[in-house]
Amino acid sequence: MLKARKKIKLISVSAKCFRIFALCILFFAISINPCHALSVSGIPDWLKPAVIRSLNAVWSEIPNSPEIDREGTLRIVASRLFSGYDINIKSNNEEPEIFFTANYENGKIIPDIKLITPELRGMASKWFEDDISGIDEQIFELVKDLPQNSFTWADEALKEKLNEIINEKLPGWEFSQQIFISQTSTLININFRPSSKMILAINPELYSRTLPVMIKSDLSAKLIPAFSPLIGIPVEWATKHKSDIEKTAREFLEDRNSVENLHADVNVNFIPDTISNLEARVDSKNFMFQMWVAAYAGIEDRYPEIGTFFGYRTNTGFNAEIYAEVILSLNDFNVVHRIGGRFESIDKLWFGIENQWPDNKYFFRVQYMPLKIRRPYAWWRFSPELEAHEAALGYRIDDHMSLEIYYYNKGEDKLGLRGMWHL
Repeated sequence: MLKARKKIKLISVSAKCFRIFALCILFFAISINPCHALSVSGIPDWLKPAVIRSLNAVWSEIPNSPEIDREGTLRIVASRLFSGYDINIKSNNEEPEIFFTANYENGKIIPDIKLITPELRGMASKWFEDDISGIDEQIFELVKDLPQNSFTWADEALKEKLNEIINEKLPGWEFSQQIFISQTSTLININFRPSSKMILAINPELYSRTLPVMIKSDLSAKLIPAFSPLIGIPVEWATKHKSDIEKTAREFLEDRNSVENLHADVNVNFIPDTISNLEARVDSKNFMFQMWVAAYAGIEDRYPEIGTFFGYRTNTGFNAEIYAEVILSLNDFNVVHRIGGRFESIDKLWFGIENQWPDNKYFFRVQYMPLKIRRPYAWWRFSPELEAHEAALGYRIDDHMSLEIYYYNKGEDKLGLRGMWHL
């Protein structure tokens, strides 16, 4: 065992010396002389570019004079540089042909390939296993016929080839290779690590105009731990699996009871970045339910109130709803009932008509209601019979809070503020 270790160490030191020597010659030759056309055979195609570059550099530096055996010199240098192969050269003026013949000194040793996977969880672990499937076989095909000694100088060319394979299947992942050589075996270990641009956090954003805020908040909170396995993976790799992430999120939401019971449609958009956004829209096909608490400032005879809204979407060719709304005043506990219908003429702009009790009068209603938070919105109600106007221009601060400039034409103070807390 001690002799084998000494042999491995000696091979490694020799290989480094010859590699440095070849690189120095290559740099010097390219900077002074043009490369001559050389051809090689007997080695794998992926290894030929590196070998030809080195041989061209050496060939360019050998003086072209009658008293110097250029081919013999090239063969000696090549034999030292490219251990594991016997070298033969056929001269053809300035374009020698170099023939490599594998020399298996200790017999042909079949290398073992070991892929060492990183520590991943859940969906990320499965995707990685699927993506690396077959890579070990590709590596084996590259190196199966290489003589054991040739690994001492072919490792950089092998790394370049592996980089092409891994970048295609695992974008965003970096790797390192370790080659262990003994008298009876060759082992190639491939370790993987994420690149510096990784996902550091997942920011779920759930939008819905049909679900109450309490359900939306609950679903958003559940998305964070469910997708924590994505934290720490490369952004580029997450981009490759964007459709898988969206499918997983869609299935996760559809499996929640609140979404399933409402027969809601789920659409997901994943935006990979260091802080990745997971945007989901969840809307019931038929039902809409909302609750809120409102308080007024600067308006005469308007007191805090609680409201509920229930809507049913009809199966027509355009977005149309019939709805019922109940508003309870916390001052005298008077109740206002409304029943109406509305339709969406253009994106997020609704027109409708409703009847209100106890007045038993009808109102026209127009409202612009964006789906996302941190957006302005507006609505207006008008009753020709009561000659009553009610309108607001508001801003949705977050999922729960919104603030409105509120107008009401009954009473002396017609303009004020209304704050709403959405439940």
